[in-house]
Amino acid sequence: MTISIQKENDIPFAQHQVTDYAKTLGFNQLDCHKISIIVSELAHNILKYVGKGYVMFSKRRMIHREGILIEAVDKGEGITNLEIALQDSYSTGGTLGLGLPGIKRISDIFEVDTAPGKGTHVKITYWIPKNTL
Repeated sequence: MTISIQKENDIPFAQHQVTDYAKTLGFNQLDCHKISIIVSELAHNILKYVGKGYVMFSKRRMIHREGILIEAVDKGEGITNLEIALQDSYSTGGTLGLGLPGIKRISDIFEVDTAPGKGTHVKITYWIPKNTL
């Protein structure tokens, strides 16, 4: 599913959609909440730094794992120095600087494709926890 992010009201809609989708994949309530936070942070970054873009989510399967793939795409200026942007407390927008580093911490796979003037494409994989019973 692809959701356009162009205004503040698009964020709770995207959160609701991704939560409903994650439930159909078998995620528990806590994991659905984390997935919702990931989408919220990515969508807020799109609005704050670019003004428009989109988030997508789909089922992800690798060998014996299943989960969700969350992507955020924009056509903005890109992230000049990704290494610095992923450090806690670094912010170019006057915030606490915990968004991208926090997303990276709670994600199972975190990938960013960005270049100055080319935009940014963030890909997050979050696996359904293996049954440990």
